[in-house]
Amino acid sequence: MKTNLLNIPGVATLSRESQSKIKGQAGVDLSLCGCSCSGSVTGPAYCSWYLACPDVYTCEETF
Repeated sequence: MKTNLLNIPGVATLSRESQSKIKGQAGVDLSLCGCSCSGSVTGPAYCSWYLACPDVYTCEETF
């Protein structure tokens, strides 16, 4: 498997030192998160890790 990856153009093997210098993180967009009228968290799966909705949450109904 490793030899197949090294045959791809532009692929390079990184040393342990080079790997330890790489920093970064996956960004999360909390603006996609919210609460539904039933009180459950809406949005991507990670929203429940960052947001908690009240047990009873009511929305105004417009007719």
